[in-house]
Amino acid sequence: FDVLRKNIGVVSQETYLFMGTVADNIRYARPDATMEEVIQAAKSANAHDFIMKLPEGYDTVTGSGGVSLSGGEKQRISIARALIQKPNILILDEATAAMDTATERKIQSAIDNLKSGRTIIAIAHRLSTLRDADKLYVIEHGEVKESGTHDELIRTNGKYFELYKLQSESLRSVGLD
Repeated sequence: FDVLRKNIGVVSQETYLFMGTVADNIRYARPDATMEEVIQAAKSANAHDFIMKLPEGYDTVTGSGGVSLSGGEKQRISIARALIQKPNILILDEATAAMDTATERKIQSAIDNLKSGRTIIAIAHRLSTLRDADKLYVIEHGEVKESGTHDELIRTNGKYFELYKLQSESLRSVGLD
């Protein structure tokens, strides 16, 4: 199982920060990582700038009794933790589901930094986060109903098209397109 654990990284909707410093939380996936690697992972996750504004920077204590971070900040630390591990397979389980649009863009940019040289399995209800995927699968009741790129699925006018159109209209109606 060690081989699997070392080759698979997970970023989930529910982000957990461990008691310790910000650097400890990033390094948790690879305890032997150097501080330079921690900083590089944070930069790739679009987390470095906000970390540097914390009272003690990377040495700021998080978790119970530590500094309070926003959901988006926690998520970017989680992405840095996944990135420092250098996994071949990255699972994104609703990684931007509970985020506002501005935070989602920052997190999506961080996720884009993770894509190179690895397989990404993204589970998402917010379809805008999947537009650039090489291959999409629409699963309904445990069964693959459609597959293809975003553009291919839009052209088929199937289930993906319906869902994408519905989400786009909903976002436009509240001024978030």
